[in-house]
Amino acid sequence: MKKQRSTPFTESLALDGPDNNEAEIHARRLQTYSVDALRVATQIERQYVNHPEFANGLRMLDRLFQLGTELETPQGHRLIGPPGSGKTALFRYFRESLPSSSLFSSSLGAIGLRVPKRPLPGLLIREFLRILKYPFAGGSYKQLYERRQLVFEALRSNGTRLVWLDEAHHLLPKHASRQIEDDEPEAIELLRELMDECKVSLVLAGSIELDNLKSVATHFSTRVAGREALSAFALDASWLGFLKAFSAQSASFDIGLIQDRSMAKLLHMATGGNLRAFKQLILEAVLIAHDANEMHLTQDHLRKAFDLVFGKACTRSNSFA
Repeated sequence: MKKQRSTPFTESLALDGPDNNEAEIHARRLQTYSVDALRVATQIERQYVNHPEFANGLRMLDRLFQLGTELETPQGHRLIGPPGSGKTALFRYFRESLPSSSLFSSSLGAIGLRVPKRPLPGLLIREFLRILKYPFAGGSYKQLYERRQLVFEALRSNGTRLVWLDEAHHLLPKHASRQIEDDEPEAIELLRELMDECKVSLVLAGSIELDNLKSVATHFSTRVAGREALSAFALDASWLGFLKAFSAQSASFDIGLIQDRSMAKLLHMATGGNLRAFKQLILEAVLIAHDANEMHLTQDHLRKAFDLVFGKACTRSNSFA
């Protein structure tokens, strides 16, 4: 009987064989940004410009934080703005600037959560419990709803003064211009109880739909009586001032080009004055420039960044081409 030659182990598994795409994969990896470039971009990303609307919002948060738990009278505000206008960035900056204190637990003096599209009270309670580090945040709807008193107690024991609700327009019914009197949505009823029980200040951040709050939740709207707004920049002195201030803060990379009036116009055309779109574009351009061993921003870097951020199939033309 003829002895069968054994197959080497390296030949017995196809996955262990040479990869024909290895060179292609290696080439793709070489196109990724360097660690140093990402570090520079991160520093620029953390820059905040205290423009007039941002300053108004910050003063609002400072005031509400100070008054939270101190007064019996409810304290609440709406912060209105389109997507990308800087609402979440405002709250992040505010939280990062809070001093440490024995009056409230670290990172829990002001807490923020995102309202889901279907804001059932149980879902909000579960999110509160998670943020407040409660060990058993899950459970049935009935179990969660019964735990609302645990949320109130946790807020009091942690010294929480301010609650921020992002995308709070989801609290309003989509197909009802007006609710039956005294028939507020259950999630809003929970928040009203939370304000009354814990004396915390409340901020509802979201779209202009929040201006309809009074028509769907009359009693609750009297507790959230204030209004501030963040909007996209118009192509005027405020936009030029913002670009100048943003450029002046960048110590690790020269983005002085954005202060030029003609470049400011192109940037506005590309971003619509939207803060998020502006940061996406600038950060990508900085990454491109840094890894090209250039330490100052050029229009060509912005041209390449526009195609990467918004895509080759973008319906808008590249302003920097």
